[in-house]
Amino acid sequence: MAHLVKKKRYLGCLWELETVTLPGGAPTTDFQHWRISFGMQKPRSSKTKVLRGITKEAIEADRSGGYLHKRLLQACAPQNLYGQDYYFLEYRMPEAPFTVRVKIDRVDQVARAYDEFKTIPAKIQRRLMLKLIPRSLNPEDPIYDSRPAKTIKTQLKNRAAITRHLVDLYLDGKYKLKDLGKCMDLTGSELRREAYQVVPVHERPDHEYLVAKRDRSKKRSLEERYMRDEITLTEYNDMKDPDRRERRLAAEATYPLPEPLYTCVICGKDECAQIPCMECNNRACKDCMYEKFHGEVDRPYVLMHHIYCLKLGEPILHENKFAKKRAEEKKREKEEKLRALKEAESPAPATELVVAAPRPARRRSLKAITAA
Repeated sequence: MAHLVKKKRYLGCLWELETVTLPGGAPTTDFQHWRISFGMQKPRSSKTKVLRGITKEAIEADRSGGYLHKRLLQACAPQNLYGQDYYFLEYRMPEAPFTVRVKIDRVDQVARAYDEFKTIPAKIQRRLMLKLIPRSLNPEDPIYDSRPAKTIKTQLKNRAAITRHLVDLYLDGKYKLKDLGKCMDLTGSELRREAYQVVPVHERPDHEYLVAKRDRSKKRSLEERYMRDEITLTEYNDMKDPDRRERRLAAEATYPLPEPLYTCVICGKDECAQIPCMECNNRACKDCMYEKFHGEVDRPYVLMHHIYCLKLGEPILHENKFAKKRAEEKKREKEEKLRALKEAESPAPATELVVAAPRPARRRSLKAITAA
């Protein structure tokens, strides 16, 4: 929950503004408290945690993006979390029709969320609930790491890191001084093998690089590869001068030029996408477009940039009952007008014409005939 109103402490006879300490050591009153629920299920007040005293300066000071992950580890203790690249931070601003998902290891995205929380009025700020969910968006994926907590936080890539780790083990009483002295005389490969032996068993898959075999085969030059018939003369010239290769390919190209294939922003496959986004330079493949925006899925194509390019997820569209009712009334009026028009244009039904029978001729008398 993002707080705009500064928290105050009562000191017997007066109120004092609560402050937090910045990474540099200076106090500040510009901070926020975030209420976070773990998992995709409906949040419960009894299972939510509060991250207190979050400042924008502390977020931007850790360039590796691990500040929020460290605070979450402290909040969910004694339970353990996966790495910082495993989670989204999901929230929905008040009156917003869609949810926003933020990568907790991206400093710019977390700082932007911090600025958005500042715009929330104090009366509505308690409605904001943040969710920590897996990036796979699969409800069956675990939210907590059931494995034992890692004891080695960094990679043992060089001699200095290995020596520092062995010294820490010695100070904790887990490594003998005699063995530590012997390690100082070991070569690089021998020291890496010794460091791999002291790594806990459940963490060894993360440190396989210590015992991985290195490719020490001598790399042959282009001339040697050509003399061994490993490459042709054309391939030799192309590798020797890449600019000349581009000119050669442009000269050999015929009209129409082939359309280049791009990486699909939806499924992530390489060299399969040609359909451009309406807002940016991302492309989508034909199969994904049929699956996500055609057929049974009633979704407009303009949402591609919002859902897949910006990674904001599908918007929550609220049904407008009044608009639906007006649309039904207009449809009913249109049907009535069409029915009346058809009745007016249809011919009148044929009726039977009754013709009177001719009257029989009147017989004239002989006197009338002679008089005429």
